[in-house]
Amino acid sequence: MGDIEIQDLYAASCRRLLALSLVLLVAACGSSTSADPAATTTSPSPSERAEAFPVAAFANISADPVSEERSEEFQAALNEMSEQAGGAGMSATVLSPAGTWSGAVGKADSGRDVGIGDQFAIGSVTKSPVAAQMMQLVEAGRLRLDDPADRYLPAGLNFDTNGATIRQLMGMRSGIPNYWPELEVTLATDRQRVWTTADMLALIPAERTPAGTTFDYSDTNYLLLQHVIEQVSGRTVVQVMRDGGVLNIDGIERLVYQPDERPTAPMALPDAMSPAEWKKGRGYLPSIASATAGPTTGSIATNSLSLAHWWQAFCSGKLISQDSLTTMATFVDEYGLGLFDVADPYAASFGHAGSDIGYVSWAGCLPDSGSVIVALSNRVVEDIGGMPRPLVVAAESDATTRTTP
Repeated sequence: MGDIEIQDLYAASCRRLLALSLVLLVAACGSSTSADPAATTTSPSPSERAEAFPVAAFANISADPVSEERSEEFQAALNEMSEQAGGAGMSATVLSPAGTWSGAVGKADSGRDVGIGDQFAIGSVTKSPVAAQMMQLVEAGRLRLDDPADRYLPAGLNFDTNGATIRQLMGMRSGIPNYWPELEVTLATDRQRVWTTADMLALIPAERTPAGTTFDYSDTNYLLLQHVIEQVSGRTVVQVMRDGGVLNIDGIERLVYQPDERPTAPMALPDAMSPAEWKKGRGYLPSIASATAGPTTGSIATNSLSLAHWWQAFCSGKLISQDSLTTMATFVDEYGLGLFDVADPYAASFGHAGSDIGYVSWAGCLPDSGSVIVALSNRVVEDIGGMPRPLVVAAESDATTRTTP
């Protein structure tokens, strides 16, 4: 949520994927496949269809620590990132075939340094787990991507979905305006407000563009998808994700889904504010207002290692099938289904970026090196897509981290 600053990034970020499709196909050779979850729905044309998602590229990640030399190189890259962001508090993780590294720099609050265990709010990076959960429901036959979204929404919602399909909501092509610009103005000043879906939908203007015609990044899409998940399953989003869903994996103990789950110390506070000031937001990251204003669009708080472990499981095909991953990575108008090339133009990647009051986040899987990288900041960075570039370049430059074609 709160991604007004990165909408131009979305518009430019995915151009390299199709040009690199043959490379990615080589990386994916030998990986297993299952039935295409969208086989019974209308699929993109062949020119829009990505090659098979390269799950095999992420099969050789090592949990062992990287060498001391690589650790120093990665820490230097993170220090450079912080300096470029005016001394922001940051935490980052690199998972690669050469080993695992996590580091931190800067202040977590008015007195304490950031540690690798610190939780940060991650904003719209939350959209990728939500999209993955939708694909699990598709694989289970609970819905189809090209079904009308209103078929799976509560009757009492009383909201004009513009005839948009599930796929169009996930791919930001619903034609439904974004509620966030009207909401963002109040979040920094009214941090104790508890927002409801009705509150947020009431902010959306009546105008619509025809569904499926244009890409328009809108948090409203994922707000509606929350209700699709809950209506189809009869449970809350958190219950679905934790009980057999995409958050039912090991290694993500520091990842929480707000507001149902609460962050715990240690935490990197927004803009490194004082703990006393932060507590006025009722103990959430960045506040109860943001935590309730962004269900599924910005609910997750996590440390970098837990988030990196989630992306490792996702990109290696442990959460959804390779065919589902390929569907998500089929970019139309520079965006897939909860994914885009977040490292464009300096690397090929599958990932997402996000922002919230006092935070930005970046997470991506890099098929060329078989690496997963996460970078989190407790200060807003103007160039979110470029924020992790020193770390990405360092990870990509080591020949020993590259997968064998």
